[in-house]
Amino acid sequence: MVFTPQEQLLLERIQGMDEHDLATGIVPICDVLDILGSRWKVEILTGVARGHCRFSELKSFLYDISEKMLASGLRELTDLQLIERTVRFGYTNRAEYRITRQGLRLFNVIFAMQEWGEDYRKEVLGIVNRSPNGE
Repeated sequence: MVFTPQEQLLLERIQGMDEHDLATGIVPICDVLDILGSRWKVEILTGVARGHCRFSELKSFLYDISEKMLASGLRELTDLQLIERTVRFGYTNRAEYRITRQGLRLFNVIFAMQEWGEDYRKEVLGIVNRSPNGE
């Protein structure tokens, strides 16, 4: 197989890694995969980043998520410090969510994964612009 110059540099980087680099490099990768391993975490994070700040707004944006799953996802993303939760006191107390700097930076990884996934689907699977539900 012939690689592009950019791909060749990537291959050389991988081949130049020693055992310590490999061992210490796996842990942060696993952290990212744990965070992004759930469909709902990515979708909740996207909803919050798009400005859907209240539970009810997120529930409408993610219409097929259960309230229990949404509450769990919000709690996990807050614990991971990818979103912030602020309680607004007034006639009725309400919680609002917003993206943190770390949460926003995670979209660099999400967009890179999306690009790779689109290329893979097109080049290997022969699928172009098909939604996850097959439409």
